[in-house]
Amino acid sequence: MPVRLRPHASLRVLRLAAGLAALTVAPAVTPPPIAHAQTDEQIARARALFTEGQSAYDAGRFQEAVTKMREAYDITHSPELAFNVARVYERMSEYQEAIRYFRIYLRQGTPDAEVRADVEQRVAALREAERRSRDHVFTAPPSDDELTREARTFFTRGVAMFRRGEYEAAMQAFTAAHRFAPLPEVLYNMAVVAERLGAPRDAIDYYREYLRLRPTAPDRGFVEREIERLRGR
Repeated sequence: MPVRLRPHASLRVLRLAAGLAALTVAPAVTPPPIAHAQTDEQIARARALFTEGQSAYDAGRFQEAVTKMREAYDITHSPELAFNVARVYERMSEYQEAIRYFRIYLRQGTPDAEVRADVEQRVAALREAERRSRDHVFTAPPSDDELTREARTFFTRGVAMFRRGEYEAAMQAFTAAHRFAPLPEVLYNMAVVAERLGAPRDAIDYYREYLRLRPTAPDRGFVEREIERLRGR
């Protein structure tokens, strides 16, 4: 029978359950099983690292959290710990590392169909966020259900103007799109353009509204870093 790590019940955890989309306080935690036979010392070390990682995450120290979680994973090779590592990297918008550990979980773990579908959706969202980090803006408009024909026209025009370096025209187009459809993708693009126009305060406001509308966005960590960078200008 595998040995299980048991962190303190009050810790905030990354649960492998239907509510994967958010971090929730669990009344009790059944942590990752040890994948292979371990010495008592190794088990104790992994348990301590797991607990320290959760505490660091609670405190917003994400780099420390992921370092602790990875050390615990290196000891246990637990698929569930790989999932937790992926979730922390996801929160940090470290796209490639998050995808890597989600894949380990899918390959080595035993998720049910619902959890597997959720993780696969996360991987797809991470890939899209990584692509957008190269393109700088959302280049594909939101779905037809969310965007009116007028908003779609202005959105597409804004992307074209941005690519041509015509930032004033791009802002006008995105602002018009936002009037028809105040969606987070439009706000994100407005933030990027506002910075290009030398308006960091406006960019910060647009980014903050974007995060308010998409609190679990895979690029949340990236956007938070952008806000901090702009605040320091």
